[in-house]
Amino acid sequence: MTDGDTPDVTPLYEEWSLHGAGRYATDDLRALSRYLGLEHDDLRACLTNAAGVVDVPDEDGRGQVVPLHAADGPEPTDEYVVWDADSDAVGYFDESFGISGADSRAPLDDVVATEIAHRVRFWHPDHAPDAGDDGDALADVDVPSAVAAEAPLAGEQRRAFFDDLRETVRGERAAEREGTREAHADADLGQLIGERAVDGPFVLVGTTAHSDRPADVRVQYAPEDGVPADIDLVSAFDLYPDNHVLLDAFEDALPLPARVASVDGPVVTLRPAWERTDDPERAAAALEDADPFWLRGLLNPVPYARRLDALDAVWETPEKRRLLTGERDLSVSRPPSRRRADLALDDHQSRALALAVAADDVLCIHGPPGTGKTRTLAAVVAESVARGERVLVTAHSNQAVDNLLVGDSTPDDPDEASLHGVLGDDQSVDVARYGRHSRNRVVDEHYRQRGVATADVVAATTNGAATFDQDAFDVAVVDEATQASRAATAIAVNAAEKLVLAGDHRQLPPYGVREGGAGEMRPSLFETILDRYGDDVAVLLARQYRMHDAIAAFPNEAFYGGRLETADEAADRTVDGLPAVELFDVAGAERREERGASVRNAAEAGVAAERAAAILDAGVDPGDVGVIAAYSGQVSEIRRALADRGLDRSALTVDTVDSFQGGEREAVVVSFARSNDAHDAGFLEHPEEGPRRLNVALTRARRHLSLVGDWETLTKPAGHRDSEDSCAGVYAALYDALADLDAARLTSR
Repeated sequence: MTDGDTPDVTPLYEEWSLHGAGRYATDDLRALSRYLGLEHDDLRACLTNAAGVVDVPDEDGRGQVVPLHAADGPEPTDEYVVWDADSDAVGYFDESFGISGADSRAPLDDVVATEIAHRVRFWHPDHAPDAGDDGDALADVDVPSAVAAEAPLAGEQRRAFFDDLRETVRGERAAEREGTREAHADADLGQLIGERAVDGPFVLVGTTAHSDRPADVRVQYAPEDGVPADIDLVSAFDLYPDNHVLLDAFEDALPLPARVASVDGPVVTLRPAWERTDDPERAAAALEDADPFWLRGLLNPVPYARRLDALDAVWETPEKRRLLTGERDLSVSRPPSRRRADLALDDHQSRALALAVAADDVLCIHGPPGTGKTRTLAAVVAESVARGERVLVTAHSNQAVDNLLVGDSTPDDPDEASLHGVLGDDQSVDVARYGRHSRNRVVDEHYRQRGVATADVVAATTNGAATFDQDAFDVAVVDEATQASRAATAIAVNAAEKLVLAGDHRQLPPYGVREGGAGEMRPSLFETILDRYGDDVAVLLARQYRMHDAIAAFPNEAFYGGRLETADEAADRTVDGLPAVELFDVAGAERREERGASVRNAAEAGVAAERAAAILDAGVDPGDVGVIAAYSGQVSEIRRALADRGLDRSALTVDTVDSFQGGEREAVVVSFARSNDAHDAGFLEHPEEGPRRLNVALTRARRHLSLVGDWETLTKPAGHRDSEDSCAGVYAALYDALADLDAARLTSR
């Protein structure tokens, strides 16, 4: 059919993307018969080979995309046809239907003597090797044809599930409002002003009369240096209409609860909640005498309203509702034959990429610490865009969104594992960051001013994503999905046709506060999907690149079933002169400064400070050292101990376990703080929360880990607990495992 000099066109199309391309258009397919066409079998071979190399399905699911070459050579163009092998037909865009046109399909025999045949002739397999010869093939990944639900909800369970989610949101809303109100009542206004915990100063500019009390109160921002001409209190103070606030001043009759009715430049109109005051008449009189005023935000109802709206929208959409309740099977397509993103992936990450693209409904990517979850998600986004899909990149926090978007990028050095590193140089892909709370310089310079409405990739928090219409995106990639509430993640469910959820459900889950102030761990949507569909809906990233093998050994066995392997480059990295793991047994009495206060342990804090000093003396940079305390009171105690030893505590990060989740350091010191004769380890001993919290603490370090605690307290159940209600056995197993490990050292103090 062609001469032997026809070039191999496969390399030209390895990066070809459906993004920006359009279907080949003609007004009369028959008029193009001047082209010397191919025989039926040769044309079929060209189309089949092209479909396998490019491996992009048509948007309507009725075939595979085949890019057309230039008229006189094999160079790629932005035109394509659709090859439907099942019906032996070629799809194109028929302009004879007027301005709007229409998709048409022609039998293969009607195409053999047309321009279409002329412009696919270089695809003949005699002149192109197999698509997978270069090692980029993903098609060999074994995937199920469908995933059946293992534990679907039925009957009243379905409605009860959604009702429970709604009630949880309402409870969190009430708890936030009441918690802030109580904290304000216990605080000194002058101190709050100094800490900038209140906004102001404001002065009274008018009221609207209603009976003996004002219906509306108008206050104006009035700083000593004058009001900026372009002041916007929405941006400056996060004051939105419908926010619940306290209007306070140095008057005994105040604060006054109120709702923000409107914000106009420097003027805020408030609608007082007189029924919530002890003495409405006295509070109304105080308004005339007080000057200045300060505002304390009690509640921004917008995030809660958005979660409730998303839950309602999902409930009212059968396909989405049945996904969350497990009432339908999940469909899976054929994995792509090759990757488009120029990003190195290991075999586990490649498998996750293949399954993420093949899944038609949802995939859960389980990414334990250091396994390259962010890198894998960047590849998923790049592959999805190349296939012509619009992608929402989201997470529960701005920091998590920016981590996936730009990672550790600097203005001069992109992080190759971030979206900025993968897509930043591709001028054909439009990436936009939605929202105004990012403080990342690279985000500001590259993605802040992009138009969201037409962007191929939009990065936003789950709360911000609530502004998008239902199914505005083909795919939603949700990072840190195991730390987001189910209601917040429902926003992503509503915004996209397909979900890729990534996280680690063996670490700390979402944590919520109920009305009345009680806190509790709650399941994420990631865990709910796993409960509904089982392991076939998930893929594990099983090679970790963060930790020395001795640091990873116990978490691997205790929390990941021994399925993790350590990459060669991480296995033996240490701090010079220190073992990979040190365990210090310190029998120092714990204390609380007052009833209900957080636990402190001065003896442990001293040892933790000594360990931090030893790590610094070994040459580790202060910014690469983390000190983790199980209790907030112990954080303060350790900071004091560091200061007493003349260490620059500002250069070290000292914080709680919860604050360290998602972070890593070259060396980490952990202080557990609990030490008492009753063996009471508090929440550290909780059978559900304790192991997850321990897992987080153990997996932050790369080269060195020091564990400081009273192991007699930690390894035995408290007297008031049954053994099944205590995870003391996990601490005992940790102690025993380290005692048997060559790369660990145990010391008593």
